[in-house]
Amino acid sequence: MRLLFALALLPAVALAQTADEKKATLKFIESLRDPETGAWAVSPPKDGEKLKPSLRAVNGAVNAIPFFGGEVTDKEKLTKFVMSCFDEKTGTFAEPGEKATVASTCVGLLAAKAVGVPKEKYQKAMAYIDANAKSFEDYRLGAAAIEAFGVHESGIDVDRWVKAAETEAKKDDVRNGRMLGSRVALALRLGHPYDDGQRKTAHALLGNFQADDGGWAKPDAKTSDADTTYRVMRAFHLIGRPASRADGVAKFVAGCRRPDGGYGVDATAPSSMSGTYYAAKILGWLK
Repeated sequence: MRLLFALALLPAVALAQTADEKKATLKFIESLRDPETGAWAVSPPKDGEKLKPSLRAVNGAVNAIPFFGGEVTDKEKLTKFVMSCFDEKTGTFAEPGEKATVASTCVGLLAAKAVGVPKEKYQKAMAYIDANAKSFEDYRLGAAAIEAFGVHESGIDVDRWVKAAETEAKKDDVRNGRMLGSRVALALRLGHPYDDGQRKTAHALLGNFQADDGGWAKPDAKTSDADTTYRVMRAFHLIGRPASRADGVAKFVAGCRRPDGGYGVDATAPSSMSGTYYAAKILGWLK
C-alpha cells in the first residue's frame, strides 16, 4: 500500500514527459534514422562516419516511438531492411556485415515482429534458437523471442528451456538483482508457473537490491545502469506487483536523460537508442 501511495504522489513530470520533451525525444530518435534503409542506428555516427542501421536499433525505435507519442513510418522500408538480414537457409538473422549468432537471431526476430512481418516468414529462426542456445544470455533473449513468436506456436519445450537457463544461471553470480530479475522474467515470459508465495519472495528480494540512486546496478558496480534496471522492472511487471521505491526509479530514469532529448544507458553515458528504449519501457511499467 505504501508503494502505491508513493507512486500516486509522484510529480507528473517524473513519470511522463511534457509535450516538448516528447518532441525532443522523438527528434533524437529520428536523428538516428538512415534515410536509405528507413532503419535506425544505435548511436550517432562519429565525425566522418555514416549511420550504421541495426536490427537492435529497429526493435528499440519501433517500441519506443509510440510511447513518446509518435508514429512509426516507412514500414515497407523497415520490413525490407529487417528481412535483408535474414538467411532463409539457416533461419538466422545477422546484423549488417556481421556473423549470425543466437543473440542477433533473437533480436532480428523481435524486430521482424515489431515491424509486422508475418511469423511464417521467419519461423525457421525458432529451430535455430532452440538448437544453439547455450549461455544464460542466449536463453534470456531466446525467451523474449519465444514470447514474441508465441509460446505455444514456437514448438519449443519451454520447461526444458527454463531448467537449462537455471543451470546456466547458477554458473554466474546469482546473488544480484540483475541476474535475479533476468531469471524471474525469463521464467514468466515462458509461462512457467509462479505461485503467490514465489512472487512475493522475488518482489522482496529484488527490492533489497535497489541502489540509493533508485535503479539497479551490475554486480560490484557503484552506480545503476538502465539495462539492469530494465531487467528488474520487467520482472516486477510480470510478477504483477508495483516497483519498489517507484519515485527512486523515476528519478534514476530522469537522470539518464540528456539535453538532446535522448537517454543514456546510465547517468553519465551519451544518448543512444538503447538508453532511450530502456527509458520508454521503464517509464511505461511505472505507469
